[in-house]
Amino acid sequence: MVPLLGNIIRDRRPARLAPLIGLALAAAALAAPAGARAEGVTLKVFGGSSLDKLAPRQPPEAQKTIENAVIQGFLKAHPEVAAVEWDAQGPQTGALQRLMTAKLADQEMDLIACSAFWTNGAYVRRGLVRALSPEEIAPFAANIEPAALGAFTIGGKVYGVPVTTLSTSTLFYNADLFAKIGIPVPPSYDDLKAAAPKLKAAGVIPLLHQGANVPMWPMWYFETLSQTSGDAVAKTQTDLDGKTRFDDAASTAAFAMIKTWVDDGILSKDSLAIDMDGMRSAFASGKSAMYYGGTWEIPSLREGVKDFRWGTFPFPKMPGAKGEPAHGGGADNGLCLSASIPEAKVRPALDFVAYLTRPDVARLYLEPEEPIATSVKGVAGIDAPYAVALRETTFPKTIKFLDWIWPSEVATATASAISGVVGGTLTPEAAGASVQAAFQTLVDDGTWPPKD
Repeated sequence: MVPLLGNIIRDRRPARLAPLIGLALAAAALAAPAGARAEGVTLKVFGGSSLDKLAPRQPPEAQKTIENAVIQGFLKAHPEVAAVEWDAQGPQTGALQRLMTAKLADQEMDLIACSAFWTNGAYVRRGLVRALSPEEIAPFAANIEPAALGAFTIGGKVYGVPVTTLSTSTLFYNADLFAKIGIPVPPSYDDLKAAAPKLKAAGVIPLLHQGANVPMWPMWYFETLSQTSGDAVAKTQTDLDGKTRFDDAASTAAFAMIKTWVDDGILSKDSLAIDMDGMRSAFASGKSAMYYGGTWEIPSLREGVKDFRWGTFPFPKMPGAKGEPAHGGGADNGLCLSASIPEAKVRPALDFVAYLTRPDVARLYLEPEEPIATSVKGVAGIDAPYAVALRETTFPKTIKFLDWIWPSEVATATASAISGVVGGTLTPEAAGASVQAAFQTLVDDGTWPPKD
């Protein structure tokens, strides 16, 4: 494992946005007048939330400028298309409901801007999107990182094309404090166990998690199941196929492994009462030395941590584990063909998807996001030390988030079970049994496996 001693940063933000908006405006200026295509096809892109856009984390005016430039560039290259109308709004939590409402109202949708989470967990199961054939993907497959495409591959079929930044999961740490106490970086689990009493003696909580935000607990299970089973994704699939169980030895051991972090004094039980803001605040103020989360935490760290250097290191291999560490993550967003797309619009829709995967186009909407990694080959991540280290050590060992595969009922049961294990109200065996019971209810009710 490559040492991550250089994987630390103070608050710095590259001034990338202004030049990219300039490029976007230039691209828009080259577009032919809309009236010239009045008779062509209009592509309707539907997004369930305001995050289902190009460059979704940019200020609204900048986001719209970038989106318009990309669309106008596509229209110039494809005069047979009159317009691309992109309708995405509302909170992320309401994405499925908004899409279902639009479907029931027979709203025209040709392409669906689809998060990997909803695509895996609901859109495919509910027949909202259709699979893409190898022939349809072939013209632009070489532009896409294969691992990113895997986030939208379900049962061997590809349902979406990632046009997005990539995420992974990692441990964030106070680099100055680690150096002061003499904690090796990257630390082994035994190093963390040995450091816990030293941190407590210094008046610092070793590790806090946003445990009050219960849906975030399964991230820990993604890590531990990889180590107890050897292949968490394959194990999850056999659980769902009924060939293995959510309460078998590997599953129970995964819950027990999380409990080890609590028993060894590393993960604080106080986490159960801490929400996302509390976790971030405790770390930024120096009250906690570490927290576990995804790379989406980095903007908050850059804004909030002012008094010390911070860094990242991968979730460590646990003592006695047969499997190697693997970290939850993947492509965040993509484009899916709607199940209701008219056949006449399939080719223009695929042309639009192909256009978005061109590196020169993808730079317009991806680089303003200051990505660590992206789904489009030829669009590099930023060169900050933490980003370079994550690409070297963590992204290569990143697997699909398991709650992209689980039915939502299993995800909810797993989150509650981990809370019980951490709080000491459930044994690992009881935790596994509760998840298996939730899954069995789906089977008994006839809602699993999902109907084609």
